[in-house]
Amino acid sequence: MSSSIKLPVSLNDVALPEKLPPIVIIAFTRPDLLKEVLIGLNQQSLLPKQIIAFIDGIRTENDRPLVDRCISLLKDFSETIPVKIVERAENLGCDRNVILSLTEVLSSYDSLVYLEDDIVPNTYFYDRMCRLLEAYREHEQVFSVSAYANFPEKLQPLIDKDFEVSNRVFSWGWAIWADRWNEINLVNRSPQYNPFGSFYKIPATLQTKMTLVNQFWLEQNNKTDWVITMTLAAFYNNKIHVVPKTSFTRNIGFGHPEAKTYNQGKEPSWVNSSYDSSACPNSLPSSLELKDILKTNLKGTELAQDMSQKGLWLSPSAILYLLQKYPDFESAIALLRLFIIRIPLMLKRLRSGLPI
Repeated sequence: MSSSIKLPVSLNDVALPEKLPPIVIIAFTRPDLLKEVLIGLNQQSLLPKQIIAFIDGIRTENDRPLVDRCISLLKDFSETIPVKIVERAENLGCDRNVILSLTEVLSSYDSLVYLEDDIVPNTYFYDRMCRLLEAYREHEQVFSVSAYANFPEKLQPLIDKDFEVSNRVFSWGWAIWADRWNEINLVNRSPQYNPFGSFYKIPATLQTKMTLVNQFWLEQNNKTDWVITMTLAAFYNNKIHVVPKTSFTRNIGFGHPEAKTYNQGKEPSWVNSSYDSSACPNSLPSSLELKDILKTNLKGTELAQDMSQKGLWLSPSAILYLLQKYPDFESAIALLRLFIIRIPLMLKRLRSGLPI
């Protein structure tokens, strides 16, 4: 049992594995950003032995020059670090390409380190991720480890180590083991898989409320996001992630015209606010238990307020479910108010043939 294994307290004391995990890169039509990622990899304090890059197939001929430029960059970089390039014969789309790529690599390796083509690692990224994989390899409760900080502001003063456990994770510099990945079996799930059934059935806490909001918009717009799906699957299976207090990766993709999302406007202030180019985090949490502030479910009034601020609405099935879950008077009033206020919007969507 992983619970009986002593937890490490310092990454510096965790030995590197004999066989280093590969870095998996997903790239497509952003060679300008990929170039910066490769520069970051070339400056690692610990150089990886193998990079496996997956390039999705073109959508139209307009993609070809950009895809070819990505491939050229990767081939040139092979002179520094060996790069295996896997070119998809057809366009799978971001989510399917990532899920298939991770599944393929983890059929041959027991773990991997993942980077997207707009995530620039700082100097210590690969060393820290390799050691994190070793530190928690036998602790099966830990689903993944991350280089990107994403804790709620209220939690920040309570974090006294360089890393903390979390129910939410970003893929902006991330690593996982084969057994954990295979356990959730995303490769055989529907693209919009949600083990809780619907967004409103996701347990809402200070941290997971954002996952709930994200899932709502995916359901309403018939879109997919493999990271949200993975986060929900791990949450449903009572897994946690080990996440840093300070990011040691930097996202440079916001506002890029070839971005899947956030392809317009300036970078939001929160994106890289916790990034430190010199960060070499070391101290590890003394427990794999979530902080109480992260375990506590929101009150119905708090959930209703958050949904209202984020522009959400409640369908008849959602309001019936939530009224049963939050039967107290104040919560019922807050939820019913949200339901009633959004009725005109729902009617408009129904007339347009859109889901509610």
